[in-house]
Parts: sequence; structure tokens; C-alpha cells
Amino acid sequence: MLALPSARRPDWTEAVLLGPETWIVLAAGAVSAAIAAAIAWLVRKREFEPEDITIGFLGPSLAAMYLLVLAIALATEWQTIGSAQQAVGNEAVAVRQLYWAATGLPPTSANQLRHQVRDYAALVVRHDWPQMERGTLNDRSEQALTAMSTFLLKLNPASPAAATAQQYGLAQVSAMASARAGRESAAETRLPAGLLAAAIATSAIVCLFPFAGGIRSTRVCIALAALQAALVTVGVVVIFQLNNPFSGPLATTPDPIAAVAALADAR
Repeated sequence: MLALPSARRPDWTEAVLLGPETWIVLAAGAVSAAIAAAIAWLVRKREFEPEDITIGFLGPSLAAMYLLVLAIALATEWQTIGSAQQAVGNEAVAVRQLYWAATGLPPTSANQLRHQVRDYAALVVRHDWPQMERGTLNDRSEQALTAMSTFLLKLNPASPAAATAQQYGLAQVSAMASARAGRESAAETRLPAGLLAAAIATSAIVCLFPFAGGIRSTRVCIALAALQAALVTVGVVVIFQLNNPFSGPLATTPDPIAAVAALADAR
């Protein structure tokens, strides 16, 4: 039997608080805050002028535009992540059901089908996932599904039970193919370049706007400007981190399929 690693059980403290994505977010926020504080320090001697009515109107408008772009981007990414997780869960269920469907076939055919199912699960975990983490997916696992479907179609059931198992197995292969297509679609889905450009542009404007409005050289004003720059930068970094549902802090993992494969391999 082909051994597979058991499902990963992540340490959420380490994954969430000590993961590389967290350090990237913190570093980006710290750098942007330092830059904002440095700019505020450089313009500290400029005399504060009364606030212009146009600048007072633009401030909330620019903030609203930034929040709108941020909300659209995060909502789109969250939907893609949800679709990817659902596809993986459906595929894991179909893999398990197909494995058990082999019980109704003759012994030789049942062993061949179980072997194909284990190989497919290994292929998904070891081959598909590294590719999807890079945003691509070739057709190797699709070819494996085609081979399983062809194998089932060529069977000549000698009993009603075997015929039922054959039809049920074909239905599960179809479900696996649909779930795999969902994984492929999610892996290749990215935010439009225009939306990413809008997120960067509005973030930069919101970060620099306090200085255009005549920021006072008090510590409180400088601290608030630095905090605003840090928070806005963190928002943009998170958008880029979540742009692939199979990588980043909320990455969809192959754990459901690996768990089913490990269970099948143990029998």
C-alpha cells in the first residue's frame, strides 16, 4: 500500500501568532508607521494653517473609498476561500465513498479500484497541492479520474449488487471530478489587477493625507498618523496574503483528503 502522511494537526498558536504571514504583516505595519512618523518629524516646523473646507471634505471621502475597496477585495477573497474549502470537503467525502463502494465489486476488481483510489489521494496531496499553492494545476489528477471512470465502465457486473456498486462508484467519480474542478477554479482565481491597484492607490493616499491636511507637530497627532498608516498598510498586506486560497494565513489544506487516505491505507 502507498503510505500517506496523516492529516496535519496545526498548532494554531504557532500558525496564527508565529507564522511568517504574521511577521510580514507586523513588519509592514511597523515600516509604514516609521515612515509616517519620519514624515511628521520632517514637517514638524511648518506652521499649521486653518483647515481648508475642501481638505475637510476629502478626508472622509477618501477614507470611505479606501474602506469600500478593502471590503470588496476581502469579501471576494473570503468567498473564494469558502468555495475552495467546500470543494476539498466534498472531494474527501467522494473519495471515501468510492473506496467503500469497491466492497460491492468482485474481489479482484475491488482491489484494483481501491488501489486507484489510494493513488489518486496521494496524487492530490503530493502533486496537486504544491501546484495550487503556486496558483496552477495541470491535468494529472484529472487523468487519474478518467482512468477510474474508464475502469468502472469496462466492468461487466455479474450480480445486481455489483451493478449497483458500479453505478454508485461512477457517481462518486463524477462528484470527485466536480470537486477537483472547483479546486482548480479556486486556485486560478485572483483579484482583478485594477482592484489591487485601487487598493494600493487609496491606501497610499489615506496614509499621506494627514500631512496634506496640515498635521500638528504634537506627539498625539504624530502617533495617530503613524497608527493610521500602520493599519492601512496591514489591510493591503492582508489582501495580498489572501489572494490565493491555497496559501497564506487562511490557506485551504489537504487535511480532509489526507485523513481519508490515511484511513484507507491503514485497512
